[in-house]
Amino acid sequence: MKAAVLTGVKKIELQEKDLKPLRSNEVLVKVKAVGVCGSDIAYYQRGQADIPPPIILGHEFTGEIVELGPIAKDLGIVKEGERIVAEPVQACGVCQPCKNASTNLCAKPTVLGVNVDGGFAEYCKVQYNYIHPLPRNVSYEEGAFTEPLACALYGVGKMRIQPGDFCVVVGPGPIGLMMLQYIKASGSGKVALIGTRDYRLKLGGKLGADYLINTRERGSKYFAENPVERIKEWSDGAGADAVIVATGNIEANELGISVAGAKSRVVFFGGAGYGPEEQARINLWQGTLRDMEIHYSWLSPYTFPKAIKAISQGLVKVKPLITHTFNLNKTAEAIETVEQRKGNPLKVQVKP
Repeated sequence: MKAAVLTGVKKIELQEKDLKPLRSNEVLVKVKAVGVCGSDIAYYQRGQADIPPPIILGHEFTGEIVELGPIAKDLGIVKEGERIVAEPVQACGVCQPCKNASTNLCAKPTVLGVNVDGGFAEYCKVQYNYIHPLPRNVSYEEGAFTEPLACALYGVGKMRIQPGDFCVVVGPGPIGLMMLQYIKASGSGKVALIGTRDYRLKLGGKLGADYLINTRERGSKYFAENPVERIKEWSDGAGADAVIVATGNIEANELGISVAGAKSRVVFFGGAGYGPEEQARINLWQGTLRDMEIHYSWLSPYTFPKAIKAISQGLVKVKPLITHTFNLNKTAEAIETVEQRKGNPLKVQVKP
């Protein structure tokens, strides 16, 4: 099969690779669409994922089952020809976090595109119990949003949105724009979207944001010198009831705390931009006086079915987020398009 293989720092080569026999618990998937994730960019820049190269990146993908391993055959619950989306974080099911239903904290996970080969290839092997059928009305391209949306919904769940809540989303990338839509669909009141680029904010306005703030471009009509005061103005002086920060930018994470009001819930989703040493400053006294809750969010335990429903039922529209599509032999160009923000990208996909 043809595969886009990461071989070193910013080096991806299209190679011909042999397909290894399926393990007993695997199925073989013909890949149809793969999304480029921020983590793919980090691995591309470092020249390795969780294991040294060579490795095939790509974990946001859909495809068609073309071969069943022995267990899947015996169980008879999946079949060849079925349209599926793959869940890339395949927990061991044995460690203590898995036993406690915290599969996102698994000690020995198999992660497609991170510590085993992933989806930037014509075919990919997936454990049969980590595939989900795609509804007929969901295309392969839309289905490839399931993984990032599942992660987004897990984070949004920690906001504990109540009817009428004033919510803020910081970071209008593909994840933030999906969060915005699901927050609106969850019964919130007004939602403010904060970012640094007008083209993303404008799309957020079309997808349901009530208020837009650009914190960087002074020429923007959405520019606000003091976003905290602007949020207070829009929330009758109270500040936000719930905030989610969908970016690893440190200033943005600190801003997320600053715009939150009394009894608020703030969720850090961006993972400090994959920088293990990054730290945000928190005003302990102000947080105490507001009786504020701060949460973190990691991966997507048991949220794939909810994400698939959200796409299928139109609660989250993902088609408007696709800005670029590349062939498999252009995988490096696809990653660099996001990395270097060429052509105002949002979600960039590869189609093998």
